[in-house]
Amino acid sequence: MTVIHSAEFAQEGRELQGSIPLSQLSRLSDLLANPSGEVVWHIESGVDELQRPWLYLEVKGTLQLICQRCLSAAPWQLHAETVLTQFATEEQIDDAEAHDEDLEGILIDPELDIETLVEDEILLALPVALTHDVCDGDDALAKLASDKPNPFAALAQLKTRKAE
Repeated sequence: MTVIHSAEFAQEGRELQGSIPLSQLSRLSDLLANPSGEVVWHIESGVDELQRPWLYLEVKGTLQLICQRCLSAAPWQLHAETVLTQFATEEQIDDAEAHDEDLEGILIDPELDIETLVEDEILLALPVALTHDVCDGDDALAKLASDKPNPFAALAQLKTRKAE
């Protein structure tokens, strides 16, 4: 577990990088078809022209998500980048975000857990409903659907008999 004081880290203009096995990201595990592999992260920091500390976070990796059509594994390339501007209070964040809608603000954290921050960014980057371009089971499903008689065909026959 990597913990930093977020404002001091930014004031010093520091940089860190590392990797996290996907199996260690507990909030992400239910969304994965397979928890093997890892994500690689890189964090840089600094202070902007308004003397606000910021963190730049980049996360990369390949995740095996669940296809929402066929429910099998679907590989997805993760590449998330964000700049998080730090503030002392929620009110300062709200005020800054009101003036700049692209700004992403977070509270200064004397014990910021990098792994938790990385997992948060992964969760925010996930697609809403990932599907394969073409699922492996599509041909089987189409054949199954064509083999079944149309239930409305029987109703149509009843309707034509009544008219006679």
